Amino acid sequence: MAEVYQREQAELTTSFAQAYVVPAGTSSVVIGCRVSNIGASSCNIEVKVGASGSTKHISGVDTPLPVGSSLSLLAGDKLILEAGEIVEAKSSSASNADLILSILEIS
Repeated sequence: MAEVYQREQAELTTSFAQAYVVPAGTSSVVIGCRVSNIGASSCNIEVKVGASGSTKHISGVDTPLPVGSSLSLLAGDKLILEAGEIVEAKSSSASNADLILSILEIS
């Protein structure tokens, strides 16, 4: 089995967008999920995971993110994803928040 560490980054917009898709024939362990407010105003964020069309929140709905702050959504936990599952995220204000995922892919 091959193990590869990956880092995925996304600038959040006001619509849910895929930040990561688990490749075919692969399982992934998300070992870090951090959202940072890089804008000049506060924003609210949402992050969801799972199969396309049936994702579940790993953040609260409209989680507040003050100016200049960051939030670790897993805080020591790990998240297991199977092939084809996705991580998607959005912000209440376009270009105010960045998402960084640290992932171990196992194939």
